[in-house]
Amino acid sequence: MWSESHRPGTLGEMVGNEEARARVAEWFSGWGAKSKPLLLTGPPGTGKTTLAHAAARAYGYGMVELNASDARSKSRLASVLDPMRENRALAGRTMLFIDEVDGIHGRSDYGGAAALLQFLKGAALPVVMASNSEDTGKMREMVRASVHVRFRPVPPRLLRVYLARILESEGVRLGPGTMVRIVSEARGDIRSMLNRAQALAGGLDPRTETTMPEPDIEEGVTSFFGAESPQEAAAVLYSMWTDPREKINAIYSSIVTAKMDPGRRARLLEAVSEADMLHGRILATQEWRLLRYLNPILARTYEKGKPVSYARYNLDFRVLNRIRFDGSKIRALNRHLGKRLHMSGSAVATLVLPYYIKMVGDGTIPGAEEFADTIAKEAKLQ
Repeated sequence: MWSESHRPGTLGEMVGNEEARARVAEWFSGWGAKSKPLLLTGPPGTGKTTLAHAAARAYGYGMVELNASDARSKSRLASVLDPMRENRALAGRTMLFIDEVDGIHGRSDYGGAAALLQFLKGAALPVVMASNSEDTGKMREMVRASVHVRFRPVPPRLLRVYLARILESEGVRLGPGTMVRIVSEARGDIRSMLNRAQALAGGLDPRTETTMPEPDIEEGVTSFFGAESPQEAAAVLYSMWTDPREKINAIYSSIVTAKMDPGRRARLLEAVSEADMLHGRILATQEWRLLRYLNPILARTYEKGKPVSYARYNLDFRVLNRIRFDGSKIRALNRHLGKRLHMSGSAVATLVLPYYIKMVGDGTIPGAEEFADTIAKEAKLQ
């Protein structure tokens, strides 16, 4: 992805937030054993993580990186932090970078926040933390315990200059109107801007400098599975600016109705299930920053040279109607499947059950024995 291949390697290559960069450089230059940790806060895509990596290189530090969202418990944090505590021989020229530190303060925090704050008081190495938020709960304690540097959205004029430079290096031309739209929709987020530009460049006709319109869900899914390379498939996914649930459902229904061997189907559906669980977690916790991992997970359903055509709700209406509204046995089966798929019974009835019954009837997958009669009865109607 362009957002990774063009990530700035030095402080001077970065765009925007000049004052923040200067304060970070000042902190690194003056760091000592009694220095407070550095806390970088600001919206996604403004350069916090990039700056931490660039500064570590500039000042000769090796980096140990930890994502706090995946280490909320005290025990997991301690397993990483305790060996570094007051151990200068181990720390050496090492810097600790804790990304998404605001993720440690959610409902799943089991002592992680307190453990981190305690570690920061006696750390024997530079500690840099990054957060999208500074106003929630215990983050206020983290702000007080740190040298706090705020990042702002990158101004449109700088985004456009930076985008033009990236496009030139990639040998891609976009029309002026397209560039204005990309910059405007990015809202100061460099990563979002580059992902969007790369997606649109995938549909570019260099001779006319026109771009293809955003694909609808049918065109997008078919183009995704029929892409010539993983990079093209990823670009198609990013260009499908649609509701994440609709994207997951469309890919799921296309897979279960396509002709493919059971092993491949199981492999692809495993990725779809992981995407569905991530989306459910996002809705439950409101951690919308995790949405950036959805497309990479769904991209695992792409396999070169094995196209899948879009298909959705193409079973006979009588089957869908009966499945949705029939009696208690159907509802019990919906609940049974829902527990295993982390879905509601109504979602199973609409999105899963028609295909489940078809696949059990075809012998593609085994059915639940306690519902064998119900499944057999419904299969006869298909």
